Amino acid sequence: MTTRYDKFKELLTFRKAMGLTISKEKVKYIWGKRFLRELNLLEIEEQKRLSFFSKEDEGLDKISLEKLEIAKDNLPNLKVFNWVRFIGVSGSVAAGFAKEGDDIDIFVVVRNGTMWIYRAIIAFRNIFHNKIRAKRHKDVRDKLCVNLICEERGLEFSNDIFNMHELLFLVPIYNKSYKRYILSMNPWLERDFYVKKELLRTRILPKKSVFFLIRVLNFFAFIAQLVFMFISGHNPEINRLIENYKKGRIEFFEYEFRMEKLESYLDE
Repeated sequence: MTTRYDKFKELLTFRKAMGLTISKEKVKYIWGKRFLRELNLLEIEEQKRLSFFSKEDEGLDKISLEKLEIAKDNLPNLKVFNWVRFIGVSGSVAAGFAKEGDDIDIFVVVRNGTMWIYRAIIAFRNIFHNKIRAKRHKDVRDKLCVNLICEERGLEFSNDIFNMHELLFLVPIYNKSYKRYILSMNPWLERDFYVKKELLRTRILPKKSVFFLIRVLNFFAFIAQLVFMFISGHNPEINRLIENYKKGRIEFFEYEFRMEKLESYLDE
């Protein structure tokens, strides 16, 4: 039978595969003060062998913190009407190992029935402010990479260490309290990874879907952007886009990247 300590070591191994450790503050955030005290009671040699904790409790390096501030400064470019429920930074910046030349991964949650209209609007705006990463950009340094747009109905993710890490290390930059709602939609975090139950408690409720006409426009926005991807030579993964449309998601991160991280973890 697996324990909280087993899942802690699993997360530690996953982060070590990326060249990272973990902060005491993050351990306390995920599993609670009591578990942190239990770790501190372990023999010193065991702690040395596993290299438990990072030296900095914040867990984010200077470059990651700078990129986080850039994301916050660009919030106006990501908000559309009252549709946006949450904006967070994910990927290398949230994990704390960003490089100077990296872009900034952005995770956006919008109301049901709006995700493809939302994407069309921020893409149109980007023609003028040029802050969001596009295919034309050769230099992606400090560009916002909106690689995951979720409707509220699409917030339940598959149960694995990659998603566990992405969700728990997600850094909110708009509507901070909404992160708990995202976590609450993934009860496997508590059931299978022993994440403290307080993290999954929330009083937040999803917003009602937008008017029927907007939902219809959202479907046509999806078809129009799909056609544009073909015309412009983006070579879209059509089956993946359709499946995610049904789920209420737009995912632009490469599936191979996710598998690469999982495989590097399994090879540890």
